[in-house]
Amino acid sequence: MSVDDGFGVHYDTDDDYLDAEVEDDDTAGLLAEEVDSLRPAELPFQVLKEDEIQRRMEDEIGQLSALLCLSNSEASILLRHSNWDAYKLQDSWFTNESELRHRVGLSAMDNPTAAAAADQSDCRICFDSFSPDSFNSAACGHQFCRDCWRQYFATSVNGGPGTLNLRCPEPSCTIAVTEDLINKIADEIDRKRYQKYLLRSYVEENRKLKWCPAAGCEHAVQFAAAAGDPNYDVSCLCSHAFCWNCCEEPHRPVNCITVKNWIAKNDLESANENWKKAYTKPCPNCSKPIEKNAGCMRMKFAAPCNY
Repeated sequence: MSVDDGFGVHYDTDDDYLDAEVEDDDTAGLLAEEVDSLRPAELPFQVLKEDEIQRRMEDEIGQLSALLCLSNSEASILLRHSNWDAYKLQDSWFTNESELRHRVGLSAMDNPTAAAAADQSDCRICFDSFSPDSFNSAACGHQFCRDCWRQYFATSVNGGPGTLNLRCPEPSCTIAVTEDLINKIADEIDRKRYQKYLLRSYVEENRKLKWCPAAGCEHAVQFAAAAGDPNYDVSCLCSHAFCWNCCEEPHRPVNCITVKNWIAKNDLESANENWKKAYTKPCPNCSKPIEKNAGCMRMKFAAPCNY
């Protein structure tokens, strides 16, 4: 029996109608595959602006803080110690928490020093007397007046990124000075400089991130290629392209070691050429370089020049 589907197409049986539906489904599937093949492949890297780097750093600190029930300042110290590798840090923490605390300068859970130092009224640096509310201390409890703290931190931050590992001013104390205390006592300029050092640490000590090597560029690149993929070519938002592995110009398919050797060879040849230009003169006849290292001004070339 012939069946009209309303669009001028006739089917003799129900089986023919079902076959037509299957063919339509196959065609739709092929079209979908073609569309997927035309989509650009997902890049193995991501370029991050400064605000995105800051947000990622704060997210990682917050996640670890919640997991280990620590303050954000303490979590930040731990992450920097492990080069911002949260998995490595967690392994060390759950293996031996007390040993890790001692290594990074975090106080033990029961710290008798803090209670013993809380009653003092004299600053341990300038030895002036102050009211109790004029003192501040790290987790160790060693009390110092705010002016001495402020000067101590300003001197440290002027010395560079090492201020991220600042310890209590007490000579025998190894307790870390946390970001919470720094934000409480330091002036705005020094706080901003500390944050800048912290952001640099997040990129420069993180094996997944690198700064774009282009002059003046403040973007970072996160690389996450599949295992065994030899392609390290990346391009920044500033249009600078480079090899993420060695930070030289893209050189695929040549490996980084070969490129390094090639650059060293070129540098040596360039140095030789510079030396020749500085200390030799070309022969007027055959143009070979001449070095005068002793004797009179007269010289004669051997055959075949004979000049």
